[in-house]
Amino acid sequence: MDKLWLAHQGKLVVADLIERFQGRGTEAVVAMGHSKPVPKELKAKFVEDLIPGGGPLAGLHAGLAHIPSPWALVLACDMPSVSRELVDLLLAQAQKTGLTTVCEIGGFLEPFPGVYSRALLSVLEQAVREKLGVQRFLRSVPHAVIPEVEVRRADPQLRSFVNINAREDHLRWLEGAG
Repeated sequence: MDKLWLAHQGKLVVADLIERFQGRGTEAVVAMGHSKPVPKELKAKFVEDLIPGGGPLAGLHAGLAHIPSPWALVLACDMPSVSRELVDLLLAQAQKTGLTTVCEIGGFLEPFPGVYSRALLSVLEQAVREKLGVQRFLRSVPHAVIPEVEVRRADPQLRSFVNINAREDHLRWLEGAG
């Protein structure tokens, strides 16, 4: 399943995310593991991972490497229900602390959605080369955390963290998305 082509009510999920959150930090950049056909209607810059095979951290690295701004709101194209309230909370916390900001749900740091500092580029590159996992990477760099109780005020059902990894997930999400 190519998540870039996920759609709901005739609209690509990634197109909806770009439309809803463009201008909330930087230009829209879509990081992909490798070159592939992209939807022509998307108004975004498409970038390939600079370090192939590095998973989500390589995508984060590629995206941050291709933006001019010092900060980026980072979303995943397989997370269709990200709430504006949660994004506003992440952006406010990052602005207040000056740190990369993520949410903590059930004791785990949720990397996406998150606000990331471009200053992490060199440390992020090293993490990709060392094949660190996302949790280990996040815990190794200065960051601010929004605790679950605060996240639930912005998104009571935690729908912002629903991701679609398989056809069954997509069908389940469609049932709940109405």
